[in-house]
Amino acid sequence: MLSQLKGEESSRGYTSVLSVVAKNSAANLTKMAALSVTVFVLPPILVRVLDKPSYATWVLILQIGTYVALFDGSMQSAISRFVGRSRGMNDDRYMGTMLSSAGMIMLIAALTTAALAILCAWQLHHLFPSIPPPIRLDAARALLIFGLSLAFTLPFSTLAGAFLGLQMNQVNALAGSVGRVLGATGAAYAAYRHHSLTVMSLWMAFGYVLQAGMYEAAWKRLNLHGLIRRVNVTRRATQEFVRFCSASLATQLGGVLITGLDMPIVAAFDFRSAAYYAVAATVSTMLTVPQSAVVNTLIPIASGICATSNPDRLGAFVVKTTRYSTALLCLVVLPLLLGMSPFLRLWVGSDYARHALPMAAVLVLAQFIRLTLLPYAAIGFAAGQQQRMLYSPLGEGVVNLACSLAGVRYLGALGVALGTLVGACVGVLLHFIVSMPRTDEMKFARGRLAVDGILRPVGCCLPALLVVLFLARHAPSRLALGGLVCFGEMLAFAALWKFNFGQPERGEIAKLLPRYTVDNGGGKAGSCFHG
Repeated sequence: MLSQLKGEESSRGYTSVLSVVAKNSAANLTKMAALSVTVFVLPPILVRVLDKPSYATWVLILQIGTYVALFDGSMQSAISRFVGRSRGMNDDRYMGTMLSSAGMIMLIAALTTAALAILCAWQLHHLFPSIPPPIRLDAARALLIFGLSLAFTLPFSTLAGAFLGLQMNQVNALAGSVGRVLGATGAAYAAYRHHSLTVMSLWMAFGYVLQAGMYEAAWKRLNLHGLIRRVNVTRRATQEFVRFCSASLATQLGGVLITGLDMPIVAAFDFRSAAYYAVAATVSTMLTVPQSAVVNTLIPIASGICATSNPDRLGAFVVKTTRYSTALLCLVVLPLLLGMSPFLRLWVGSDYARHALPMAAVLVLAQFIRLTLLPYAAIGFAAGQQQRMLYSPLGEGVVNLACSLAGVRYLGALGVALGTLVGACVGVLLHFIVSMPRTDEMKFARGRLAVDGILRPVGCCLPALLVVLFLARHAPSRLALGGLVCFGEMLAFAALWKFNFGQPERGEIAKLLPRYTVDNGGGKAGSCFHG
């Protein structure tokens, strides 16, 4: 089983870290591109065929999926971390006990999720009395179906996490793409045919169940089923996994406070703006989705490094990956900010665009700030340091919640977005002031991380942003604005290429594609991340 996989890897030689990240990032981005059917293609259809209360209620139902996705993603990352660590230690028995114990925990989580879905569906009219009475029963049924389907898929996340740890992200990409695309397409068709929210939810549930079935089929095809068995479950492995995940779950609690409660707060206190806020929040995911797809590939790699290397090397890894990550972040956020207004008008129409634009701009800026330290958080998670980084997500979550509740009272939905921005700033500051001195598995100078990892790439792209903003005031048409945005993107990339990356790094990036081809053909390449 695993020894055979390792033998195949050895026959191909050692691939560089950058090549591995690029390969797995490509798989993740393929999955994210397919998920964009749910995130980006579905809203412009729904806002045109559903009235605003129905659309706001549908997004509110989908919010339960966000909560489960936060937990699910955290568990998959934890599982991939243990799989990567066991591979670094060359211990297949340890991998089997950890996967089996994690599978039992995910089964318990599935039963808990099902119970909560039933309770929420039963009490939906008390939780959100602003939902119009004619659609309350339909909304409760849709929530129940959607919640139970998510509960069904949770045990299969053990397999998904194992694939991530085995550097087989393409399996997750294929299963996630097929399942989500079919589910979202069916929901869009149901909405177009003016079917109920219940029918739309049945289509989404079908996609989730299909995704779980594809995980199971891939696991059997790879002949890895012997790793996960009831007899492999041990108390020691279960305690180790729970102990590791307890801090991770606390971090996810902060995540729920940061973004997971925004939509319910708006729905509870400013229901008229709930549909507009849902569109604005979707725009911000255009930044978080690709960034998370790339950065999360670092977790199994960093797990292997920390099992065999010293804190200084891992610290250098943090600084360098942060610089790469921030550069990518700048290249994504620049066209997003510059072209947001015409994009929204084209995407969801002028009414939604006019109301959602201010909130979307604030949310994108907030996500940009908090995502700058995503590599630090991911590598710290891989190194088992998440317990020492809890102050930041929990502090950010509490500040976000307090500011959002205060903001919605005086500014409506825009106040909730501003609360997210304030929370993001507090979260980054807490990482620098509190978390970094405590994470001793990663040794680096905080000033160097701030200057080299964040400020330098931001400084490279800021002139391009200002130039395009100045010129855009005189753009005669959308086509001209599109040309200016492309010009700004090329200007930012040129500045990053010249001033953010050194000559060796430019050579590594330029040779990435041919190097990856040689590696697959049996060549040997050194590490791109030295020191």
